[in-house]
Amino acid sequence: MCQKPLESPMSSGILHIVDSRTKQKYEIPIRQNVVSAIDLKKITAPATDINRADHVAGGLRVHDPGLQNTAVIESAISYSDHERGVLLFRGYTLAQLWDSDFEDMLHLLVWGTYPTMQQKRDLNRKLTEQMLAVPESVHRTIRGLPRTTSPLPLILAGLSAYLACFPDTIPASTHASLYQGNVRNVDDAVIRTVAAYGVIFGLVNSHRKGIEFQLPSPENGYRANLFTMAGLVDRDSSRPDPVKLSCFRRFTMLNADHGMALTVFSTLVTASSLTDPISCLISAVAAAYGPLHFGATVSAQRTLREIGRTDKVPEFIEEVKNGQRKLFGYGHRLYKGLDPRVRPIQSILKDLELSSNQYLKITERIEEVASADDYFRRRGLYPNADFYGNFVFTAIGFDPDIIPAAMLAQRIIGIMAHWREYMLTRGKLFRPSHIYTGETEVNERYSVFTTRQKRLIILAAAIASTFSPISANIYYPAHNSIAVDLDVTSSQINLTITTYMICQGLAPTLTGSFADQAGRRPAYILCFLIYIASNVALALQHSYPALLILRAIQSTGSSGTVALASAVAADVITSAERGTYMSITSLGNILAPSLGPILGGALSEYLGWQSIFWFLAIKINPLYTLSLLFHLPTGLILLTNGLIFASYYAITAGLPSQLRSIYGLSDLNIGLSFIPMGAGTLLSATFNGITIDWNYRRMIAKDRQDMENFEIEKARLGVGGPMTLLAPLPILIYAITTPTPNPPPLALTLTLIFTISFTLTATYNILNILLVDLHYTTPATIMATNNLVRCFLGAAATALVHPCIQHWGVRATYCGTMLCILLYLLWTRAAAQISPLPPDIPMLYLRYPDTSLIYPGDTILKSRTENLPIISARGLNPEVTYLLLFFDLDVIYDMNATVALHWYQPDMVCAMQQGALMDISNNTGILEKIDGDSGGGVLVNLSVGAEYIAPRPPPFSHHRYVYLLFNQKTDYQFPMCYCHIFPQTAEARAGFDIQQFVDIARLEAPAAGNYFVVEYDGPVIKPTATASPTTTWLRSMLCDGPDPTGSPEAKACEMEGSLQVVM
Repeated sequence: MCQKPLESPMSSGILHIVDSRTKQKYEIPIRQNVVSAIDLKKITAPATDINRADHVAGGLRVHDPGLQNTAVIESAISYSDHERGVLLFRGYTLAQLWDSDFEDMLHLLVWGTYPTMQQKRDLNRKLTEQMLAVPESVHRTIRGLPRTTSPLPLILAGLSAYLACFPDTIPASTHASLYQGNVRNVDDAVIRTVAAYGVIFGLVNSHRKGIEFQLPSPENGYRANLFTMAGLVDRDSSRPDPVKLSCFRRFTMLNADHGMALTVFSTLVTASSLTDPISCLISAVAAAYGPLHFGATVSAQRTLREIGRTDKVPEFIEEVKNGQRKLFGYGHRLYKGLDPRVRPIQSILKDLELSSNQYLKITERIEEVASADDYFRRRGLYPNADFYGNFVFTAIGFDPDIIPAAMLAQRIIGIMAHWREYMLTRGKLFRPSHIYTGETEVNERYSVFTTRQKRLIILAAAIASTFSPISANIYYPAHNSIAVDLDVTSSQINLTITTYMICQGLAPTLTGSFADQAGRRPAYILCFLIYIASNVALALQHSYPALLILRAIQSTGSSGTVALASAVAADVITSAERGTYMSITSLGNILAPSLGPILGGALSEYLGWQSIFWFLAIKINPLYTLSLLFHLPTGLILLTNGLIFASYYAITAGLPSQLRSIYGLSDLNIGLSFIPMGAGTLLSATFNGITIDWNYRRMIAKDRQDMENFEIEKARLGVGGPMTLLAPLPILIYAITTPTPNPPPLALTLTLIFTISFTLTATYNILNILLVDLHYTTPATIMATNNLVRCFLGAAATALVHPCIQHWGVRATYCGTMLCILLYLLWTRAAAQISPLPPDIPMLYLRYPDTSLIYPGDTILKSRTENLPIISARGLNPEVTYLLLFFDLDVIYDMNATVALHWYQPDMVCAMQQGALMDISNNTGILEKIDGDSGGGVLVNLSVGAEYIAPRPPPFSHHRYVYLLFNQKTDYQFPMCYCHIFPQTAEARAGFDIQQFVDIARLEAPAAGNYFVVEYDGPVIKPTATASPTTTWLRSMLCDGPDPTGSPEAKACEMEGSLQVVM
């Protein structure tokens, strides 16, 4: 064994650097002729007038394509002396190890010492045991694939199948530090991996040759077993040829390790994430089959077949020199001379019967011609191990395309040695940087539409949306005249607005979902027809009943345009611009109520009143639209927005009578008094649109967030929150000052109207934008729901405001309205904290493997809920059997709000193990004693239920997940009408009716419960359509009670293997 030489004075020192950019001087330590890249990061320059992608202020970087001159780790496994042509393995020379066996090299490189005879026997025994333990499913996987395919996918499939059989060996599924620093786990994994690869290699070779796979024998060494499993045995003796075994053994000495070769480097890159060795080996196999690595042997064989004869070699060499052909197996990045492995390989070839091999003669001729050519000598190009190595494997009996896999059966020694070394030395995660060469200036946001086209589209949608609100109140100034003409009261005229707004709220529940499914244009066309026809009829009518009915039809035709405007904006505008453009689309909805009375006042004064509207029709599916009212947080936003809109209409509907009674204004002047309201609306929409987009960009730039995890609610409510708090203030001032015996000047009243319009419009617009952000895939549907809420509340406001003012006065009416809104906002705040658990229910103590103890209402990350929870028996009766239900209360499935069952587990009992300990804190280190006196312990399952499905909340959602634990009676029988819940699919679990199940199963009140909110922390995935569920919620099902054991339903469940009936 060679001794480690003393460090040369030339190996260490100081590198003096002067940075010409800053004139700064730096001293960089040199150790073992290496400088640390981290030391180079100290060389910085001012970040002024630079390309930001160059990261000048972050320190000097090193550019080394292909890592040609970069050392990524420190290793004591192998060393290649390029100049002297010497290979060292753990300090041993190749000559010292030439007679060693596979087990010798494996023990030496992996564990660092040459084995004793006993250590060698023990290692061989462990390898054989693990080879015999490879599951049958791995055999079936390989045999189930085509024999004619490449060995690469067969080996990858075999390794993947093996890994799938042992999920507890995967750190991501068990513990992050399963291998890092854990010598026992690492050593066991090395033996399993080497054994598994040997079996999989043998299975692949025998399968491709169509011969029967032979199991390994404890009497054989690893090499002999590998040959036996691969079918490389003599037909008569059924044993491997000793000469071929010897040649394979000697080649193993040459190929066991070769520093940071691509297979080893690929292994370490994967291993740096702390994953298992099988996954690392999969990376190595994929890398080995490339034509620039072990795959070069296959390419070399193909080239030799193309050359065909030795006399064609000179012509081929000329083509190589001219760049027309490639010469595989020639030249090596590490060696400027002859690869030190070539001559030993040629000595191995002498023991094999290759004297008549035509391709070997061509190979030798290539070396002869190339060695005499200055082109190759000047470039230091000589044969490498692959040039002659493929002949060793073909002579042994391997097909050319499986040679890379056979070479990996030898290189696996070095691969596992490096994996073990990396795991036990706590190597760092490989995360190199790159030099960005693209554009650094922020380009204009991409869209298929130009800015001008987008503005025209949004403007057209905004104009279309004005017809609905303008028709609602265009005759505000003419209320008194219309009442006189039709011989009715002003309150009755207000009822026409009420009916209009009721239909305005109902119709879009059909419009929105149809527009999201069938498109915008068909709906717009149909709305035109309905709206124009109703306007013609309205122009011809002369009675109050006709006015009431036709106004409802007119509303039906026009109201969908408001939701469609937002849908069009969502179709063509990105989130970064949505604030500005959504404000434009909402102008029609907010500005029209101000413009309507102005136009109506003029028409009433001179010509009468008339409206123009258009609306789109819809495909019927109102259930999803209505279900959004009960979905958090959408429902609260919708109701808040509706109250804001109702406040707006309460002011506008009561304003005409107040202006006439207090200031004595005519119809035209009343209409002109709405100009400040329109100005406030216009200014608010413009100002807040710009402000919202600015806040969006500010948050992106400040936190450098990626769009997958961007908190859109904070971006919108950062502006909308203050506006919501300011909105009630001008209304209260208006209510207090206006009805006094000495009313304020008209200018002050109009100023208050302007302020009211500004603040309410701002809040309304921001919440509209947030709704579209939260439901960007169905914008028309969510805006139809928004339209329903605002119109119903607006209808109530317009119907009640005039009678309330007459009965209680302006001050009491508006102050009372603000008080109700304040109480509602306080309720929404409290509603977010309301527990879905039954009152006074004891807490169910539980935690997940990676969380602390969960208290009701806690928020935990989705990634931490993948595994089953640990449920404590604290406070439970140890003599009682329990039944557990785990479900999601806030599921939107197939466009319906429903409940999804995540886990049904009967037969849970308390584990009362004396002296056992359970860490229920996971962070504090506090342990709970489990014994018969404390009532502690954990719940364990005695039978199979509907298996656990981990929470899957959508991004930016607020799903509540509930655990309920019930006492399970001794005569409990599972309701067979719920047999569909056992598959782990959304179709099986969605629509679970909790109350129905409890009633049918005859369960009593829950014994304990808990709930928590799960925060999505994975990548945002674009939602896709789902199949219609066949669930209890949507199914017409008779289920009066449990079915007895032996019923057809029970037998069906048992046949499906999905249920064990509990008596």
